[in-house]
Amino acid sequence: LVDCPGHASLIRTIIGGAQIIDLMMLVIDVTKGMQTQSAECLVIGQIACQKLIVVLNKTDLLAEGKRQAAIDKMTKKMQKTLENTKFRGAPIIPVAAKPGGPEAPETEAPQGISELIELLTSQISIPRRDPSGPLLMSVDHCFSIKGQGTVMTGTILSGSISLGDSVEIPALKVVKKVKSMQMFHMPVTSAMQGDRLGICVTQFDPKLLERGLVCAPESLHTVHAAIISVEKIPYFRAPLQTKAKFHITVGHETVMGRLMFFSPAPDSFDHEPVLDSFDFSREYLFQEQYLEKDLAPAGTDSDEADKMTGQAAEGCC
Repeated sequence: LVDCPGHASLIRTIIGGAQIIDLMMLVIDVTKGMQTQSAECLVIGQIACQKLIVVLNKTDLLAEGKRQAAIDKMTKKMQKTLENTKFRGAPIIPVAAKPGGPEAPETEAPQGISELIELLTSQISIPRRDPSGPLLMSVDHCFSIKGQGTVMTGTILSGSISLGDSVEIPALKVVKKVKSMQMFHMPVTSAMQGDRLGICVTQFDPKLLERGLVCAPESLHTVHAAIISVEKIPYFRAPLQTKAKFHITVGHETVMGRLMFFSPAPDSFDHEPVLDSFDFSREYLFQEQYLEKDLAPAGTDSDEADKMTGQAAEGCC
C-alpha cells in the first residue's frame, strides 16, 4: 500500500504516484463527503487506473442512533458521484480506522477493517509483470544510513535490476553502482517490474534527490518537445488555447510548457484516430484551440465546420 498525501496543495505529489497504481482506494471522511482533493484524486484515478474502492472513514464520529442512516446517505451520494465515471458501481465500504481519533487509547478496536481487507483481497488481481528491457524506477524517498550509504526507495516501472548493476540518475547525470538491495526490509539480489525496492549506493548526497527517476545508464533521454495524444478533463470548463502555457507533470517532475494542438486532416476523418501514434507522411490540421465534441469553429461555413468538427472534435487531439 502506498499512501498519497490527502491535502489539495500536494496534488503534484499524488500525480507523481499515479503511475504505480494497480488499484485505487479513495478514503472519504464520512462527516464531510467529497472535498477538493477527493475530486482531484478521482480525476487522476480516471486517467491512471481501472479499479477503485471507496472507503467511508470516521464512521465512529456519527451519532450512534443515526449512524447507519448517515452512512446510507453518504453511500448514495458517492454512487451518484461515480455514476458518470469509469468507476460506476465501485464497492463502497464504511470503516472507523481509529475510533475516537488519534488521541484515543489503543484498546479501541478498529471497525470494518477486516471487511475492508477481505474486499481488497477480492478486488486485487496479480498483474502481469515483464522483467525484460532496461530498468526504469520511480524513486519517492531518498535518505542516508550512516556507515552504509544512500538509500533510494521506490517502485520499478519497467525492466529489472540485479545486485552490482550500475544505475543512472538522469536528472543529475550521475551513475552509481548498486551496493545492496532490500525489499520490505529483506535483502534481495534482484528485482523486477512492479516490485517495491530500496537500493543502496555510496558517495551520493541524498539532498540532491528527493524524488525522481532512476534508470539503466543512458536508457532515458531528456527532451524539450514531444508529440503526444491528449484528452481534456471534462470538469475543466475553460478553453485550451494553442500556445498557452500549462503545468506539465511527468513522473515527479512538473515544468512549464506550451501546447500546440492539431488533429488528423479533414480528408482523414473517415478513419478512426489512433491514439499514441503519429505518421510523418500524413497531413494534420492545425487547431487554434482544443476542439470540444460538437463544437463548430468560428468563422467557417457550415460545410467546412462539419469537416473540421469530425473526428477531431471527438475529444482527441
